[in-house]
Amino acid sequence: MPAPPSRAAASGVGQPRIEGSPEGTFLFVLPWDLGAIGGVSQVVRALISELGQTGLLEPALLVNSWEDARPRSSTEGGFRRTFLRVPSPLGETGASAVHGLKYALTLPWRLAALRAFARGNLVRVVNIHFPTPSALTWFLARAIGGPRYRIVLSLHGLEVRSTFGMRNMERRLWAWMLRRADHVIACSDGLRDEVTREYGLPQGRVTTIHNGIDPAHIERTRDSAPPRAPLPRPYLCNVGTFEPKKAHDVLLRAFSAFVSENSEVDLVLIGRDGETSSMTRALIKELGLTERVHILENLPHAQTLDLMAGAQAFVLASRIESFAICLLEAGALSLPVVATDICGVGELLDDHETGRLVPTEEPAELARVMLEVAQDPAQRQRLGAALRRHVEQQFSWSLAARRYIELAAGQKAT
Repeated sequence: MPAPPSRAAASGVGQPRIEGSPEGTFLFVLPWDLGAIGGVSQVVRALISELGQTGLLEPALLVNSWEDARPRSSTEGGFRRTFLRVPSPLGETGASAVHGLKYALTLPWRLAALRAFARGNLVRVVNIHFPTPSALTWFLARAIGGPRYRIVLSLHGLEVRSTFGMRNMERRLWAWMLRRADHVIACSDGLRDEVTREYGLPQGRVTTIHNGIDPAHIERTRDSAPPRAPLPRPYLCNVGTFEPKKAHDVLLRAFSAFVSENSEVDLVLIGRDGETSSMTRALIKELGLTERVHILENLPHAQTLDLMAGAQAFVLASRIESFAICLLEAGALSLPVVATDICGVGELLDDHETGRLVPTEEPAELARVMLEVAQDPAQRQRLGAALRRHVEQQFSWSLAARRYIELAAGQKAT
């Protein structure tokens, strides 16, 4: 019997499979390429790497690219990456008659392209991370007699929380997809419970698979960072996009109280520029912290890790999280952590054992605990070592990948 067809070339035409290669593809779908800064990209990169080592299904990536009406594929980093437009039934501002008509008129051609791509690449699982309404197109392509791939929606927080409280077409579309996906995965128990309550889903409809970490990879990445000039004083570190949910304003007010008691430790804020970047800089000036707070925007991951490793402690003041990868990275670097006790954080940190937890929106309490940790080297060493042991034992990427492939592909990973 001839070997079954393998992955498609850019045209979508199948090619012969290599003898002994995995019998099918586990396709990750993202609305951006993996070069984008952020935790979701880190998650997908790690899962692709780990799934490739199982030998069960071959990982590949599809980037939903508006510029690419036809598949444009290449192999980079040992896996196939394809750029292809997967349209949404909704416009940028929501449902509209014009956009809906355009979607309907072009849909037959789009569905044919997706079906040919999935068939040519032997796609067994379509795992959509940070889903948008465009995910509907994958459901429709499967429903009209296309390849019988499984659809898995991986929720990271912002994409689904933005629909909470809505009463519109997008909300109804999300409800439909959440109930008809083969599996829905949340990155924390807290996010799982929020989505289940908000959408009235049956218990067990959403499964938690925590994000993971590879300490050896973290160390290698950190070691690749170029040399940097040392900062003038010891420092605390925070990593997060400059956006309201990261509560840089709360952290800065806490640090203002901190410096009145400790004149020897600075604060370093590392993150992607965002809607609160200018407000954060203005608040630093208003609080008289210009010489004590250092903002570093849009750093490569290696430089971020290198700066984290040099900190006395990691501080997270967020109002909202799902499961902060930066806390796992802090653990891999043996950094003590002070963090607000919000969704997902308590699933990683045990107060006084693997970190310090404080209430959100309370800068005075945050300042008190920051001072306590900064002034107690023994506590810092104990907390950092305990957190590293914890993340190594309970939050490995290999464990997360095994759960993904056992759940989504129905195969036993060893």
